[in-house]
Amino acid sequence: MRKLLLIGVTTLPLLFLLSVYATPPATPTWTVRLYASHNFQVGDSVEEAGQHIGQIVEVIPYRDPVGGGGTDLVITLAPSYRDRVREHSAFVVKKPFGSTRPVLSLVVFDEHSPVLPPGSHVAGAESEMELGLKRQMMAMESAVRVFTRQLDELRQTLDQASRSEEKQRLEDSVSGLVDTLRQTRDDLTRVLTQELAKWKKFYDKLFPPEREKPVRMVS
Repeated sequence: MRKLLLIGVTTLPLLFLLSVYATPPATPTWTVRLYASHNFQVGDSVEEAGQHIGQIVEVIPYRDPVGGGGTDLVITLAPSYRDRVREHSAFVVKKPFGSTRPVLSLVVFDEHSPVLPPGSHVAGAESEMELGLKRQMMAMESAVRVFTRQLDELRQTLDQASRSEEKQRLEDSVSGLVDTLRQTRDDLTRVLTQELAKWKKFYDKLFPPEREKPVRMVS
């Protein structure tokens, strides 16, 4: 009897530790927010360019503080596709021809934008029209940033040239060009920003912004 008790005392803790360490880590998930449910169900496919990359694991109705509502789709992705979800990407609702089930399709606008980690909210689009507007606005935002950066880099290069001993003879003309570029950058950035604001206002009329949520980082 004493021998059996000794075996039990030593075996049970060992089995407990094995069960703890054998438990697989939680599956990484992302959340896509839509207005309508589109009849999505757990198990429905997540695709990119027609290729299966994951599935929906939860369909959660939500209500926001202002009285609106919609559906959160919690998705998982195959390990080799998890870095495809990027800051400049979106999931659009598609209904493949001949299929009775809707599909959530990933579209990446900018392959060089940062990867969104598990736990993030990813933009959702209800239609190809909404997806197109999202694409255009992200492109405009990127163009403003790139254009401003390039003008700044050119201005800095010219500013360095104006202080160079080898190019003192260009000091007056280069300095004048630096000032012109600074003014041009400010003017063009202001115009582009104003136009982008108009597009955003138009987009918000079609698709109210309460659905858009900031990226949520989960530790």
